[in-house]
Amino acid sequence: MKLSTKQDLGDVLTRWDHFWQGELYTRPVVVMTAMKEGGKTENLSNIARSRYYYALEGLWEKRLAQIDRWLEQVSFPGEKIPCFSPDFGPDQWAAFFGAELQFSDSSPNTNWVEPVIEDWEEALPLKFKPENRTFQKLLDYSKCLARHGEGRYLVGHIDAHSNADALSALRGPQRFLMDLYDCPELVERALLDMRKSYAPLHKAIENAGGMGGDRGFAHYGFWHSQSFQVVQSDVICMIGQDHFRKLILPALEEEMACHDRGYFHLDGPDALRHLDDILAIPGYWVLQWVPGNGQKPNWQWLDVLKKAQQAGKAVQVFGRGLNLDTIKPLHKELDPARTVYSPDMQSEAEAAKIIKWLEENT
Repeated sequence: MKLSTKQDLGDVLTRWDHFWQGELYTRPVVVMTAMKEGGKTENLSNIARSRYYYALEGLWEKRLAQIDRWLEQVSFPGEKIPCFSPDFGPDQWAAFFGAELQFSDSSPNTNWVEPVIEDWEEALPLKFKPENRTFQKLLDYSKCLARHGEGRYLVGHIDAHSNADALSALRGPQRFLMDLYDCPELVERALLDMRKSYAPLHKAIENAGGMGGDRGFAHYGFWHSQSFQVVQSDVICMIGQDHFRKLILPALEEEMACHDRGYFHLDGPDALRHLDDILAIPGYWVLQWVPGNGQKPNWQWLDVLKKAQQAGKAVQVFGRGLNLDTIKPLHKELDPARTVYSPDMQSEAEAAKIIKWLEENT
């Protein structure tokens, strides 16, 4: 694999290979983007702006131009692999089951679906239909990104929000949560149906996006030579431990087992009640702890980060204010072989200082 946007790719992929084995290769992994020298932050292309709208509405040339401009402005020091995912929005998995994604002029950077399940008995069994219009468009968009990125960036996996997140969107969060008490057996049946779609959906997206082979698999700048994806369930922040263990945890374990490596996206302080159960999910994977708005940044939750490493997992360390000064004390506390640092947006010179310090002090 060769990427014109990424220098020293051989050494980078070697470090990723060691990281996924829990081995240290000279220093911790660093995943970051840096403004090229002479660039101005205020002129930087907003790579996330309207990306779902452009993708879903077929305005792909606008999205590709946005990507082109961004790639001209930034570099990728450390181990970040340039990649873009063919995402249609957080509730896209629910759209694959018949819901319609909705946009608002007041929220151009996200979208949602209106609930479509009024009665579980009538809706079950849930069956994914490959000819689904939204899914077929996503496959076409994946192929488009693969052509556009050839030799420059990889196509990453989608932000899945499968399992209970998709059911919550299809039913509506309030009714879904009440259903856990009123008809848990129907929710369990629905989850079992939803789980059947996970592997075939991912395989189809991987084929369309040209993933695998020499390219390996990328997501959010992470890279693995074999199957790799984020596993998550954001709705668990509103669910108690008993329902989580009985209904949702088996789905998360199954999804993680579908991939050679992965990372778990744990979102919000109310989700921490499930941390012990999540860390017990088998395998070596990365915990991405997202504290949420109004909370101290990820890198200040040292107790959570250390607990994950003590459980045999790796951690991603990131958040506003993470720079060389704040990395130095963390480096004394965390296992460097199982840590991925993602500093705040830095200049190339600042990024070089971080990498040099880690090399000299690991």
